[in-house]
Amino acid sequence: MSLRTTVPEDIYKFEWPSNPVISPDGQQVVYERTIARDKENIYETHLYLSDVQGKTRRVLTFSGTININPVWSPDGKTIAFISNRAYGMQVWLLSLEGGEAQCLTRFRRGISSIVWSPDGKTIYGLVPVVGNSNLETFHENATISEANSENEQEDKSWRDGTKRYNHLYYKNDGTGLQKPHKRQIAAINIDTGTFILLTQGTNEANEPVVSPDGKYIAFSSSSEEDNFLFGGQIYRVPASGGEVELLYSNTKASAPSYSPDGEWLAFYGIRGDQKELLVIPSEGGNARCLSKKYPDTLVDMTFTDMRNLRYSLCPQWSNNSSYVYALSTREGRNEIVKFSNNKNDNCTVIIVGGDRAIFHFSYDGDEMITIAYSTVNHPGKVTAIRIDENSTVDCEYRHPMEDFSQTHVALFPETEFRLDDCNDQLLSELIVVEPEVFSYRSEDNWHIQGFLLKPANFDPEKKYPVLLDIHGGPHSAYGFTYFHQLQLFAAQGYAVVYTNPRGSSGFGEEFTNAVHGDYGGKDMNDILNGLEYALQKNTYLDVNRVAVNGISYGGFMVNWLISHTDRFFAAVSEGCISNWISMYGTSDIGPYFLEQEFLGKTDLETLWGFSPLAYVDNVKTPLLLLHSENDLRCPIEQAEQFYSHIKRRGGEVEIVRIPDSSHGLLQYGKPELRIARLNAMLDFVNAHLCVENLQPDKY
Repeated sequence: MSLRTTVPEDIYKFEWPSNPVISPDGQQVVYERTIARDKENIYETHLYLSDVQGKTRRVLTFSGTININPVWSPDGKTIAFISNRAYGMQVWLLSLEGGEAQCLTRFRRGISSIVWSPDGKTIYGLVPVVGNSNLETFHENATISEANSENEQEDKSWRDGTKRYNHLYYKNDGTGLQKPHKRQIAAINIDTGTFILLTQGTNEANEPVVSPDGKYIAFSSSSEEDNFLFGGQIYRVPASGGEVELLYSNTKASAPSYSPDGEWLAFYGIRGDQKELLVIPSEGGNARCLSKKYPDTLVDMTFTDMRNLRYSLCPQWSNNSSYVYALSTREGRNEIVKFSNNKNDNCTVIIVGGDRAIFHFSYDGDEMITIAYSTVNHPGKVTAIRIDENSTVDCEYRHPMEDFSQTHVALFPETEFRLDDCNDQLLSELIVVEPEVFSYRSEDNWHIQGFLLKPANFDPEKKYPVLLDIHGGPHSAYGFTYFHQLQLFAAQGYAVVYTNPRGSSGFGEEFTNAVHGDYGGKDMNDILNGLEYALQKNTYLDVNRVAVNGISYGGFMVNWLISHTDRFFAAVSEGCISNWISMYGTSDIGPYFLEQEFLGKTDLETLWGFSPLAYVDNVKTPLLLLHSENDLRCPIEQAEQFYSHIKRRGGEVEIVRIPDSSHGLLQYGKPELRIARLNAMLDFVNAHLCVENLQPDKY
């Protein structure tokens, strides 16, 4: 069978595995598997079960379209999960000994982030509550139809009603304007379904975790004046109810995790743009940083369109409470790193790594880890790995002026067991282009990482047009992961160049912070220097036919580039920023984000100087502005301003408005809208490709 090139509609053929959770005995793994449904224009997620050798595999859920957040009972006989099969998003219990899943809750506004008590008698979760009111449930005899009707009426009243706020952060991209509810912790009895509220008030609870003795629930919580997306403070509350205690007062903390001996809480803090791994005594006290010697970035910062579901991962402990395991981003790879809890031991080693992007893992505390990951030629798979201390890699600091030690790193440990078969059928049909990795010198003699995708069906005797792609963030990073959009441009006959300029994560704190107060400065030069390096080293690249594309920060950079150079025959700016002054007041993260990125200098003169709109008279490049109408991260007014000024001056510009979509359209927008987005990009760039005799200017 001959292979074909990828098409936008392959969105309907991808399978996205995620969130593998290992059983208490370390012998089984439950994981999620998501697909896009063509007819319904939705995503559907079901749970699968495999043994850790991958010898057996079965589907656990068939009903509903959302089955997520699986958690094992302490005895390993039951899996609790959240599903939309009836009464909205509720807790369901599935016995692995047989029988149908049973609905445990009927909360009016659903539940999320469930965890199980150590004795197996209680499930804790987050439920939306108004102020100090009682937790609302559907009437005991309410039918599913009646419950749906109640929710629809409440949603309609909310949409049509006035909304009044008196705090700074009152909206969130993807969920919209905040409703008057705050998530609080509820304790639900497994046998009776009865429940009690453990927290109340105007602060929101997040990420509950139970102490090993079952006596306390630790959680992070943000005030109304803080943005919960950046974390909060760490608290605990008695599992039976009582006073809430503050354990860690510094803000921007998240993902608490108890040590098995109950003596410690590990969690993430933020220093600048870097997360750090901290521990405190479980009853509160001074924090100690375990990641002080770790040079790169904790958590998954990899930029790709192959992440339908993302989870906030807690640090995970070894059974003896001596080590903490965390996910990290380093030089385009996501790795699992082991940190020592001994203040006299600076152990920081990579346990699982190689040329891949791990986006979820679960550890049994002993020797087995299960991971979900992607590689450059595979969108996603789930495997189980036995830890091999003989194949670990020490974490070493690399100065930005130093060469990268390795271009390619083999997967390690070598022995892993595949637990799923996601995407295998699709990949048997496709031409998948693997990127060439390169590095180059840029400003300050810093070494920058770059990638180059050759066109599919490459012929070395031909000249090919080039697409320069710029990631968002700016603190995300391109890496060793599958990227449908980039494969699609390669399938259309483009070579794709993409780089990790300063500001990207995974190259050290100095590198990540270097973009602060310098947007459009040395970061722009890093990008252009990478393009020039690729053009000089690869004679099949047509220097006269280069287009540029970017999203979010990448959209800002596209706008900035075309207002400072005429280098490109076409440009696509998606979810962009054109005016930092209005961005400060309209973005859901505006004040905090801009104050951090511009080093506290958010006066109008400074923000205007960094705004592409200030230089809009220079724009001569044909431009497509592509923007989601419900984008609250970079609101659509950013594109509208740039569009109107260019159009009024007679420039060549188009705007495509994507309805019913947020800033996350790239990853989890409705399938047909994701396809429409890709087609709009391709059509615009292809339409301008025929322009001849373009001469690059000097930059």
